[in-house]
Amino acid sequence: MRDRTAFLEHPTALGGKSSRIFVNYVMIFSHILSGSILVGAGIGVFWHYFGRISLFNRLLWGFFLLTTSLAALIGVFQYAGNDLLEPLHRSMIILSDSLGVVCVVTAVYALLNQRTLSLLTFLSTVIFGLFLFISLLLPDIRVFTPIVPSLGILVLMLLAVFSLLQRNKRGLWVVLAAMMMGLATKADAFDGFIHPTDFYHYASALALWFFGKAAHRDNQLPVR
Repeated sequence: MRDRTAFLEHPTALGGKSSRIFVNYVMIFSHILSGSILVGAGIGVFWHYFGRISLFNRLLWGFFLLTTSLAALIGVFQYAGNDLLEPLHRSMIILSDSLGVVCVVTAVYALLNQRTLSLLTFLSTVIFGLFLFISLLLPDIRVFTPIVPSLGILVLMLLAVFSLLQRNKRGLWVVLAAMMMGLATKADAFDGFIHPTDFYHYASALALWFFGKAAHRDNQLPVR
């Protein structure tokens, strides 16, 4: 009865509040949907494109793809109302931006040059990535977190351009993947068209798919 009286006295205020609640639910659903697509993209690309390559190469791709997917999956549960997962979600994003980026740079180098990675290279890459991750968790160093993915994207672009100069078709897909990763880091610039969180998810999912296309058998080095 009190709500009915309040509505009769202030219909516009209650209507505005209901609209805001509806918009909030739509935004949450949008985040969950885009995050779920990113989760599926990471798992699907790893399973379809990298399931049959050499062990250490596959593990590095797995660390990159699956840390990205895991960070998105935790984000989905957080958007669903589990706010206690926010610290874990933030840590997983840092893990993806440190260990994941280091792993993908080494994995792309091996992919473009048709190299089978050794145990020493694999361990060195993982140890360096974990060192970056632990360092970025420190309060005084956390401010440098965005720099790591940016440097990784730059290295990926250089590797891809050098590969294109050698007429390696894989380089084109790596260029596209690096471009989408770069756009994902600038998600706030597209706020007028789409929510930055959703843009980041969709751009990252496209980047993962482009990496998978780079590994496709149709893009092997030409025979000379």
